[in-house]
Amino acid sequence: MPWLRLLSGLAGTVLPAGLALAATSTAVEYFHGGYGHYFVTASPQEIAGLDAGTIRGWSRTGESFGVLEPGTPGAANVCRFWTGQTFAPKSSHFYTPFDWECATVKGNPDWRFEGEVFALTLPDAAGACTGDTVPLYRLYNDGRTGAPNHRYTTSLATRSEMLAQGWVAEGAGIGVIGCVPGAAPVTIVAAGDIAQCLDLPAAASGAARTVGLIGPQDALVLTLGDHAYENGTPAEFASCFDPTWGSVKGRIRPAPGNHDYYTPDAEGYFSYFGAQAGPDRRGYYSFDHAGWHFIALNSVVDTSVRSEQYRWLQADLASSSASLCTIAYWHYPAFNSGAVYGDVNAMKPFFDALHAAGVEMVLSGHEHIYERFAPQRADGTADPAAGVRQFVIGTGGHELNPLGPSRPNSEFRDNSTWGVLRLTLGTGSYAWQFLPVGGGAAIDAGTGTCHR
Repeated sequence: MPWLRLLSGLAGTVLPAGLALAATSTAVEYFHGGYGHYFVTASPQEIAGLDAGTIRGWSRTGESFGVLEPGTPGAANVCRFWTGQTFAPKSSHFYTPFDWECATVKGNPDWRFEGEVFALTLPDAAGACTGDTVPLYRLYNDGRTGAPNHRYTTSLATRSEMLAQGWVAEGAGIGVIGCVPGAAPVTIVAAGDIAQCLDLPAAASGAARTVGLIGPQDALVLTLGDHAYENGTPAEFASCFDPTWGSVKGRIRPAPGNHDYYTPDAEGYFSYFGAQAGPDRRGYYSFDHAGWHFIALNSVVDTSVRSEQYRWLQADLASSSASLCTIAYWHYPAFNSGAVYGDVNAMKPFFDALHAAGVEMVLSGHEHIYERFAPQRADGTADPAAGVRQFVIGTGGHELNPLGPSRPNSEFRDNSTWGVLRLTLGTGSYAWQFLPVGGGAAIDAGTGTCHR
C-alpha cells in the first residue's frame, strides 16, 4: 500500500529546530506556492511565526481542523517527523498516529523525530469515526512536485480534488488516519475600502485602526475591494496597505474593487496577493472552510448572464455541496442606501443566481458605510425563508460617505465609524457583529440560520 512507504530526502524545516510544539485546539494548514507543498501545525508559536511571515512563502489555505492535547485519555499521540537535505530547499513533514509507523520512521536515519505534537482518536478498520468526531484524511503526492509531501484534511471536497490531481489516499477505509473533534464555530472578518494614506504615514491611517480589530482567533479575512488608494498602484500597496493590513496578509482572501483596476489590469492588486487572488488573474474563485463554501467574485469586469464569470458561478454553485452554508463576496453592492453610489444593478444577475442556489449571504463594499439588509430576492422583495442577506462593509479605512434614503429591507445602517464585520460561523448557523474602531460594544449584532 502506498501509505506504508517511508519517505526520505526532504529539506528545510519550516521553523528553527527546538521550537516548542505544544498543541492548541486547532491545527492550521499552510501552502507554499514556490514549493507546491502543504504544511499543518497546531503549535501556537509556529502559527504566529508563519502568519507574521517569519518564514517566507507560506500562507494559510483557509483549512483547519480540531485536535486534542497530547496525552488525552483514549487518544493516540501524533508523531511528527522532518527529513534531510536531499530535496533542499523544499521542506516537508510527516505525521502519524500509529505506534508501529512512528517506531519505524524513528529507525530511519533520514528522518528527524520532532515530537508528539497533538492527539486524535483512531478510526475502526473501515475508517469510520464515532461520537462527535470527523475523519481526518491523509493524502500523499508520491513525489509529483519534485519532493514527497502529504496533506491532512477533514474536507471530502479537498480529498476529492487532491485525488483528481493524482494524489494517493493513505489510511483505513477511504484514507482515514484519525478522528478529530467536529468543527467548532470559527470567526472571520470582512471589510472593504481600506488603505487611504494621502499625506499621512500608514500608522496614522484609518487602515491602521481597523486592522487592530482583527484578532488572532479570526481564521480568515475577506477584503471587499479598493485595497490601496487612490489608484491601487504597487507603490500604494507597499506604502499604505502592506504596513497595515499586510500584517494579516496570510489570512486574506481578497476580491478586487474599481480602485484596484485604476492601475491597468489591476497589476498592483494581483502582484501583491499572488495566488491568494485566485487563478489566472481573473479575480474570482471559491473555496471551502470550516463547513462553509466561499465565493469571491469580480464585480469590476463583465457580470452579465453572458459572461464567462457568470457561467463559472453557475457551475460552482452546481458543484458545491448542497449541505454547505455559502457566503459570496465582491465589491459593488447590489443594494445600498448610501448617498454616493446607491444600488449597482449590474450585480443583480449574480444576486439572482445566488438566491436560486440557496446562498446565505453576500458581502460588499464600495459605499463607505455599514449596512445590513434583511434576506431578499434580486428584485428587492423580502424573502425571510430563502432570501440572501446582504451586508455593505465599506468601512475599512477610507473617509466615510453620507447616508441616503433608506432602501426597502434595510434593517440597520451606520456611517459614524470605521469598523469590520466579524462573522461567527457554526454548523448551519451564524452570528454577526459590526465592530467599531476604538473598542466598545458592537454597533450591530444578530444571528441567523442557514437555509441551504
